[in-house]
Amino acid sequence: MNVFAETLRRVASKVEGARAVSLVGADGIAVETWGAPEGLSIETVAAEIGGLLKAARNTGSASGEGELREVATVTDGAITLVSRVTREYYLLLLLAREGNLGRGRFELRKAAAALEKELF
Repeated sequence: MNVFAETLRRVASKVEGARAVSLVGADGIAVETWGAPEGLSIETVAAEIGGLLKAARNTGSASGEGELREVATVTDGAITLVSRVTREYYLLLLLAREGNLGRGRFELRKAAAALEKELF
């Protein structure tokens, strides 16, 4: 198992309610994915999140607040958490609605720090 797949597996195993974890390029294309939520395409979610990230990055730049680090969306059925690894890569975590958002944020930050070294 490669380092990306192992890191994603480890995140999923430590976060209650994890449905899928993916390493995604800034273009919205998934590089590596763990899990396959029933009835949901991680590739579709990653592509849609790409547009959201672009808008959020532009907002951060315009406000002078710095680089985008994390975005969370909470809907009636799920939680989507995105955490920056580098300017070009993000981690995407899909959680069940009752999933542990705080633990997810923590584990994604740890994983991002580990993966950043692999991507440079």
